[in-house]
Amino acid sequence: MFVTERYTLMKVLNHLLENQYRLVYKSEERDEYILQKIEKKHNHIIRLMHRTYDWSNQMTRDVEQRISTILRQRQLLSGKNIHFHFVYISDLVPVDDWENLKKTRPIRHNKSVDLTVYYLDQESRGEEWERFSNQLEGLNSELLNQLPSTEEQERQSIYLEQKIHANLFKKQKEFERVFSFGKTRLTFLLLAINVFIFMLIENSGGSTNVQNLVDWGAKYNPYIADGEYWRIVTSMFLHIGILHLIMNMIALYYLGDLTEKIYGTKRFFFIYFLAGIFGSVASFATNDSVAAGASGAIFGLFGALLFFGLHYREIFFKTMGINLIIVIGINILFGLSVPQIDNGAHIGGLIGGFMASQVVHLPKKKSPIIQIITGVIILVTIVIMFTLGLGKVK
Repeated sequence: MFVTERYTLMKVLNHLLENQYRLVYKSEERDEYILQKIEKKHNHIIRLMHRTYDWSNQMTRDVEQRISTILRQRQLLSGKNIHFHFVYISDLVPVDDWENLKKTRPIRHNKSVDLTVYYLDQESRGEEWERFSNQLEGLNSELLNQLPSTEEQERQSIYLEQKIHANLFKKQKEFERVFSFGKTRLTFLLLAINVFIFMLIENSGGSTNVQNLVDWGAKYNPYIADGEYWRIVTSMFLHIGILHLIMNMIALYYLGDLTEKIYGTKRFFFIYFLAGIFGSVASFATNDSVAAGASGAIFGLFGALLFFGLHYREIFFKTMGINLIIVIGINILFGLSVPQIDNGAHIGGLIGGFMASQVVHLPKKKSPIIQIITGVIILVTIVIMFTLGLGKVK
């Protein structure tokens, strides 16, 4: 890589990172980088690359192949409007006519997708950079107007590259730390307890026998209204049929493992049981039928992961973000369309888990006043829902 081109690449990359663009890919040769930033519903995906092309059709093929590859990465395609910016850094331009590639053009896709190509060569480096920076907010259009001496370019290139990769290493360590705070202990215990109780119920009359479920502690509103408040907790460990158990245990295994590692066992305990209680009380207020299952507590884990996403947006959307939101949406819509599903427990658990996460907060994060206020809101809401449930029973 030539000194000036290397300097230009590092200078531009560092400037974009300082303006909160997220690095999503770097090649092993460190001559290609892809960054992303979403602002005002516009998703800007930038590809920086040092490469020289002799002919324009070579560059055209490269653009088409790379666009095709990126479009297959669904996690990058959020937002209503997507704009690809391909920035080539080179010392020479193709020998034939390539100016038509510079025009912004639409890309066939089910979303609004546009592509603009920029070519920063010796003669048009400043002009092309200005054209690029004017498309985006916050960038310095004069960044490349003046080049330092060759020796200074080389020195700055080394410094910027070390700085950039040190910051990337730091982010990677933070990523690893976030997902390894706790160990999966309580999740496995909860799985064992749920399965064990299910086996006992099956042997004592069956898990689909309504009277048997009530005898074991299912949520039955008249009994709760008569003072059997413990049913709000015991119903979390009962399941109606083997399919109900399997579906909930699979969800608990994956969500519990992830949530417990992020929050730690003590916080996870608080979130799981408070979400389950909140969901059970919501069910008491909205659903007259006999009900059982860990679904409210499990939806609470969804809420805990959404709360995590508010505080670690980059990591959240890089790992689970869109997929998690889609799964939650599908579950809620499915629940609304099937009368037998206890939506009060599901939505109540989701809200309860989110608020419980605010109360205990994430490791190494605190917001005392908000945590106390949220705790009060949870207690008041539970009292109101319980009062509504009592009124319906009477």
